Amino acid sequence: MSTNIFNSLRLFLSEYTLLFIILMIIYSKYFFIFYVRIYSFSIPILLIPYIILSALLIISNYGYYYLITTEEDKESPRTYHVTEIEDLSANYANITMTTYVLALLSIFPATLIGLIVFIIVLFFIFELFKDSEILFFNPILFITNYRIYKIRVEEHNKSIYIVYKEKIQEGDYIRVRHLYENIYLDERIIKKKRANEYLL
Repeated sequence: MSTNIFNSLRLFLSEYTLLFIILMIIYSKYFFIFYVRIYSFSIPILLIPYIILSALLIISNYGYYYLITTEEDKESPRTYHVTEIEDLSANYANITMTTYVLALLSIFPATLIGLIVFIIVLFFIFELFKDSEILFFNPILFITNYRIYKIRVEEHNKSIYIVYKEKIQEGDYIRVRHLYENIYLDERIIKKKRANEYLL
């Protein structure tokens, strides 16, 4: 699986939003220490990167939410018969937690060297996962009790990844929509948004 670099970066930012928020909180102790003077105003040096990073995180997370909840460019929902199943939820949660810890270890001292190490670690994490399906499995999904499955279905006998709300077992029939390549979403993620639109 591969995505273009822009989409991979957008998914990466949404995946590690909490990490960037922690970064800004840790380094906020320097916020009112260093200033730059612009005309007659003294502006904290960190204000500009904080605004830029915050804007990127908001845009990335909105883009992710829009990607998984909109009907636009998605095929009609399909029903599949599950013949084989592997629950990957714990594996992906462990991978995400490990990368979070590796990145956080470098910034807890809140030093310049720690920030440089943090950037280097994130670069390697991005290079490792930029073409991986893991970028589509945002921690928000885990918080909202969605699970990640790798399944084989009777209809085409191929392995696909499913983001689904309930526990799936072999022999179950599931109704999903195609998201990207071999990744499918629980139909109810999208239907919930449609129901909300009718209420507005």
